[in-house]
Amino acid sequence: MDEWRSELEALQRLIARQQSQIEMLQKQVGVPALAEEVDLPAAEYRRVFAVTVAFIVYTNASMLASSFTAGGIEGNLSQIEYLVWPLCWTLAFGLVLGTLDSSKAGRRAIQLIRGWLFSQVVFIPILYWTSGQKQDALGFVFVFLLNAIYWPWLAKGMRDTLCTKYRGTLTTQAQLYTNRCLKVLGFQVLLAITAAAQGINGRKTYTRIYAYFVFSVALGSSWFLLIAIFDVCNVDSRAASKLRLTPLQAAALASCGLYVLNGLAGYVIAGQRKPSRGAANAVGYMMMLTGFLSMAVVGRLVAVARRGPDVPPAATSVKPVDALGSLDLPGA
Repeated sequence: MDEWRSELEALQRLIARQQSQIEMLQKQVGVPALAEEVDLPAAEYRRVFAVTVAFIVYTNASMLASSFTAGGIEGNLSQIEYLVWPLCWTLAFGLVLGTLDSSKAGRRAIQLIRGWLFSQVVFIPILYWTSGQKQDALGFVFVFLLNAIYWPWLAKGMRDTLCTKYRGTLTTQAQLYTNRCLKVLGFQVLLAITAAAQGINGRKTYTRIYAYFVFSVALGSSWFLLIAIFDVCNVDSRAASKLRLTPLQAAALASCGLYVLNGLAGYVIAGQRKPSRGAANAVGYMMMLTGFLSMAVVGRLVAVARRGPDVPPAATSVKPVDALGSLDLPGA
């Protein structure tokens, strides 16, 4: 395996040298070089940031209002918030990857994720505590404290690696990631509309809405983690199909697979005529368990990739992984 990896690194260095020689020859024969990529100002993305902040403010306000109403966590307002929260999750990740061509906007995107997740350390436990689920409330303090530390760190590591890897084609990469984010987001919106169309009526519909929530969150997280595995860490999809991966790479893919399957279990429960409350809660707890497992393994994989050799990709390898492409909407 070490010999194979050494050969791969040598081949990458050879491709990089050949690309450099081609650029030198182009200069000698008078072929104009590509214009140097411009680092866009953060103002270019102010409307996208405004929309994301509006969604985040709504979910936080909704949780705070639900905490002090009779319906509590099972109330109609809380259930609507359950349908909107995954959209915030995906929009935040989309900002990180969709602003690769703006260093200032990228930093603000990471700060936005950090601030939002730290606010969840307060708002979500309050909602569960006032609804009588005090053990869950205490557990969510730990869960979101860990999330608030981990996800901004992962997002920064991914941005730094991608900006180095795709130097010179960052605008193209940002557009490709934005398109992919919009497709995942579109599927989540479709899920939210489907859930709302089936009715929102307090305790009677809470289990169904919660199951939809589990599946929707898994979509956004899986998309981001798969990009970390294939784009940031250069895991070869052909090697994966032939089961020729390192133990760490195999563990990352396996853990993400379990996470996706758990999300699909939530979708199956939501589609039942009378969803089981116990089954929905079990899927929710398993989502956190498999999610933490995926976070740990993928985080380790990203940390290893960041210490690897800095070798730019070939000019043709600029398209990111088509993560969750099978979930595209027709015509998207």
